Amino acid sequence: ANVVGRVGEGWTVAKYLMQFERGGSAAAPGLGVRLERLAAIARTPDEDGRRLIDEPGYAARLAQAGIDIAALEAIELRVMSRLSNGEAPGAESSLMKTVSTELSQRLTELSVEAAGVYAAPWQPHGGALGGPTPGFAPPADGFLAGPPHAWIAAPKYFNDRAGSIYAGTNEIQRNIMAKAVLGL
Repeated sequence: ANVVGRVGEGWTVAKYLMQFERGGSAAAPGLGVRLERLAAIARTPDEDGRRLIDEPGYAARLAQAGIDIAALEAIELRVMSRLSNGEAPGAESSLMKTVSTELSQRLTELSVEAAGVYAAPWQPHGGALGGPTPGFAPPADGFLAGPPHAWIAAPKYFNDRAGSIYAGTNEIQRNIMAKAVLGL
């Protein structure tokens, strides 16, 4: 009486539903905002007057992230168009999940690089990281080392590593794409 779909076809139903878990939202706008913030940080001179944006390798990685975010946004818009017509996201949901998590991880890597040595101190009192940290007492004066963007760069970096695992690992997503799109 409570069967969804047909008896014995539960995995088919589950796979269909997982398309919406991975492909039912848009990550590109948020990633774009994070990229804009990083670019602004990179354009800001440090205490020695140097700007990270003037480092060719860093500037190239920022530019590539921008290109990749624009490409992801195009795919997301195509999937949303399908959804608005009552269609399922399809295998592109796997692409969206994989690309968006890997882009987010790249942005956290760029954030840690922008933070420089200030990414090293453990400063959970510098941001809302989910509540008190057991065993950690912030300095009585509330001191935080470095600029505000550096305070939680490392914790965000480490937290974002989980993106490769949740909603199906990126390796599983690549297998889905290889089978559904390439017929491998």
